[in-house]
Amino acid sequence: MTKKDKPKEYKIDSLEKLCNLVNSENQIRLSIDLAQWLVVYASTIEAFRKKHPKECKGKLNTEIAVGSFIWIDDGETDMKGISIENSKTGEIRHKKFKK
Repeated sequence: MTKKDKPKEYKIDSLEKLCNLVNSENQIRLSIDLAQWLVVYASTIEAFRKKHPKECKGKLNTEIAVGSFIWIDDGETDMKGISIENSKTGEIRHKKFKK
C-alpha cells in the first residue's frame, strides 16, 4: 500500500458483515483484531456490571451495551479504538487507543 492509498474501513456489527468481509488474505489480521476487540468489550461489560449491579442483574451483555468495531484493512493488527453503544439510551462512547 502506498502513502496515497487510504485503507478501507468497515463497521462490523454483525456476524453476517464479518463473514462477508473475511477472505484468505485478511483472515488472520481480521481474527486478531476481532479477538482484541472482544477482550476490550468483555472487560468493559464486566466493569459496568461491577459498578451498576442492580441495573445489570439478569441482563445479557447486549442488553447492557451493543458492540461494534471499525476494522481498518491496513495490513496491521492493532486496534485504533472501539465504540460501544448503550442499549438503553443509544449513547455511543468512543475510546481511542494511543500508540
